[in-house]
Amino acid sequence: MWILEAIILGVSIGDACRLYKKCKICGEIKYVKKFPTIGGKQSNPTKRKSYCWKCKDRKHERKLGSSQEYSFDTSVLDTSKEITIRGRDSSNYKFENTVSYDKAKRLVEEGAVGIFHSTLIHHFFNRKSLKKFVLERDGFICYYCGFYGDTIDHKISKSKGGLSTPRNCVCSCGECNSEKADMRYKEYLEIINVRFQQPS
Repeated sequence: MWILEAIILGVSIGDACRLYKKCKICGEIKYVKKFPTIGGKQSNPTKRKSYCWKCKDRKHERKLGSSQEYSFDTSVLDTSKEITIRGRDSSNYKFENTVSYDKAKRLVEEGAVGIFHSTLIHHFFNRKSLKKFVLERDGFICYYCGFYGDTIDHKISKSKGGLSTPRNCVCSCGECNSEKADMRYKEYLEIINVRFQQPS
């Protein structure tokens, strides 16, 4: 009966109903107890997996992505208030802070966050995931010398106002990272270019 009412009212069973869920694998709507609980013996019985017991061995076939669509238009941000930023740290714990409008705008423009609404932004990276993203994006090739790199460097260092964002971070080898220190990247590139142009 509830399913029929939900269909008539246009309510999403997976979002609103606590008695029935839709399995992400088989797509069937089933009673909630047909889904495994999240956690062990001390688990909350109201929190259930997105796949049913029948599809447990096929759970890897489909991953549920984020349903949230973000805006990247900085004109949406409220200039009169501080912006709340939410995300997860390297230990996967949720965090929430406030940042100025100017910093929020830079984070959006440099590809680190998405705008949820005018006073809330969501951070896409933590320290580990940003490093992984930058190294894979740059193919583990040092931005400065062209050899193998396994660290990330801030093109504009943090001490000079640089942010930990995909646009401001590049793959670097340990030697270049140490030698560059807090120099601006264009300045360090000039030093590297002169060095490579000198006859050996």
